Amino acid sequence: MALSNCKQCGKLFLRQKSAYCRDCQAANDEYYFELRRYIKAHPNSTMLEIHEKTGIPLAKLLELQRQDYAPFGA
Repeated sequence: MALSNCKQCGKLFLRQKSAYCRDCQAANDEYYFELRRYIKAHPNSTMLEIHEKTGIPLAKLLELQRQDYAPFGA
């Protein structure tokens, strides 16, 4: 474990695996599960539609896609 700053909020925390503190990681996990639920129900949605219907910030959707967590195609 190393002392690190959270990639999202900047808070100092003991880093184990994630670059995010516990609170930000929990929020990111919730975004991920919300995204999966929405795409399962609406498989042909665009990123903009997903953002408008779920409230997940576009920047977070792009980040999830870059990290290959977003279950939608190119």
